Amino acid sequence: MQITISEDTMMYIYLKDRSKHKYAKNKSRSDVICYLLYDAADNLLGIRIINKHEDKPSIDMQLPKVGKVEFPMHNAQITETEQEILIVFNQDTPIAKETAHTCVLDVCKSGIIGVEPMPYVYIGGKEMMKPFIIRDESVPVHHVFSPPVNCTCGNNSFTDIEREDSIFGFQNGWKCAECGHVYLLM
Repeated sequence: MQITISEDTMMYIYLKDRSKHKYAKNKSRSDVICYLLYDAADNLLGIRIINKHEDKPSIDMQLPKVGKVEFPMHNAQITETEQEILIVFNQDTPIAKETAHTCVLDVCKSGIIGVEPMPYVYIGGKEMMKPFIIRDESVPVHHVFSPPVNCTCGNNSFTDIEREDSIFGFQNGWKCAECGHVYLLM
């Protein structure tokens, strides 16, 4: 299993190597109800995906099979039934709370390629998923042609910055005073 995180609010859980499997668009499932699982210290512990669709929660849907996981599992565990798929990053840690969300299940012939909780979720602590994180981008950088009017967080207060890049040299830009997003002038 591998995990990528962006802006501490977007996460993708890889179960299969995308370079080896062809993504089947017509088999993927969106708006599937899921629960993010947390331990007592508010670390993200895993995800529970249930056989319900957000638009039709009274009707059971058939969940795709996980299939073989192609990455190291460390101390994680995946269990699946007709009703749910449970992915925990550390099987020895008890679940303290769950938060309801939806997710997208990307599918190929061999099963589920990956899971993406939607739209922007609170990730919390990352201690339990550290062995699986392959990319963690905490401060997003946006490339713009003109000064931003509003940040993606809704704030309109910016500070001027200058940043040196090994490829582009010095770049001028702005940093959101609220959330820290960076906007660099192209």
